[in-house]
Amino acid sequence: MKNKRNFILYLAGRFISYIGTGVQQIALPLFILDLTHSGALMGVFSALNLLPNLITSPFAGILGDRKDRRKIMIASDFGRGILICVLGFLAFGGKINIYILFGCQIFISIMDSIFNSASSAIIGELLDENELMKAMSARGGLDAFSMVIGPALGGIIYGFFGIKVVFLINGLSFIISGIMSALIIYVCKNHKQEKMTISLFFNENGEVLTFIKGDKGLMQLFIFAMISNLLVAPFVDIIMPYVIKKAIGFTSQQYGYIMATFTVGMLIGNIALGIFSKKLKTKLVMNLGLIVEAVMFLTLAIAVFPSEVKLLGGHSWILFAFLAFICLIIGIFNACVNTPIGANLQKMVPNDMRSRFFSLLGIFSQGAVPLGSMVYGILLDKFQYYYILIVVVILNAVVTGRFIIRAVDEVYEPKVDEGTVFQGIKEN
Repeated sequence: MKNKRNFILYLAGRFISYIGTGVQQIALPLFILDLTHSGALMGVFSALNLLPNLITSPFAGILGDRKDRRKIMIASDFGRGILICVLGFLAFGGKINIYILFGCQIFISIMDSIFNSASSAIIGELLDENELMKAMSARGGLDAFSMVIGPALGGIIYGFFGIKVVFLINGLSFIISGIMSALIIYVCKNHKQEKMTISLFFNENGEVLTFIKGDKGLMQLFIFAMISNLLVAPFVDIIMPYVIKKAIGFTSQQYGYIMATFTVGMLIGNIALGIFSKKLKTKLVMNLGLIVEAVMFLTLAIAVFPSEVKLLGGHSWILFAFLAFICLIIGIFNACVNTPIGANLQKMVPNDMRSRFFSLLGIFSQGAVPLGSMVYGILLDKFQYYYILIVVVILNAVVTGRFIIRAVDEVYEPKVDEGTVFQGIKEN
């Protein structure tokens, strides 16, 4: 594979940081729940994790298309690593509280936005167009493997050692990721010296919006991603830890294991895509993934009804195994949706606007999530969780069905302008 060394360094840094992120992602909602006993505050934290990211994204996209993407990744990784390590030291001294946690999360979210705009765009420079599906499958599989390890460790580490060790592990993982990025040999092709002005901000992002508007396939993907994330993302981040730990009574470790099966499924799905990608049509793979996901979400909602929980023995190993199996299947078919879409988007967008594009994509797809998180947190304090689940999964099934019926061919098989998309990274 062209530029193999650079791509391996990219994957290595990503793998290590994802392990740390997975540890904290599982432990932090449990810590907030233990600290505050409030579903609403879980919703507030989730919103703080996303809102600064969304506000910063349009600026981060312009930065990623005008400055050295590798240096942006390095600075963001070291910044996040140091700040999270500070949280760990505060936790060791017993000085951490919900307000410090919320305040630090705002700065971490801003750095997430800056990092993601550069990291998402740089992969198109590492690869040739015909390598993308296999490479994206490899990246997705490695992401999934790291997120199998991370969540499994997250529940265990939090249960035995507390949040202080969780913070230190995640902070160090970001610092190591920054070192990996520093070793990449990279020639910046988009460096521009113009100062950021209001006029430049609107012109640069307006150029991308015009590009998106002229592509029906991109418009359909944007709308679907926005509505789907509004429904499903808070489902995973807010409702699942509440249901599994508080409503059913599983331990933190068991919650970590159940959520880890989702990423095991993603690993299996990406391995299968890497092997069979040239033998299967993208449209068949994506539509099958969407349908199976919708069915499994409905099955999950039914399985955690009080009557079904009682039938399966409460917080028993039978119910544990059943929920883990459902999450495994969702993960397998989630890979069948996300990996082809990721590869197609890299093909469809020119390199010189790729950072802005993925930043705006994040706004479209994630913009509704903070509102959804706040609403879900409030609803959990007022209504029974199983009513909320049933309404959400039915709405998700309707949205999925409508997307499948109306999606144009370009969603599955995009046209590629090879003269502007792939520019490559030079090696010594």
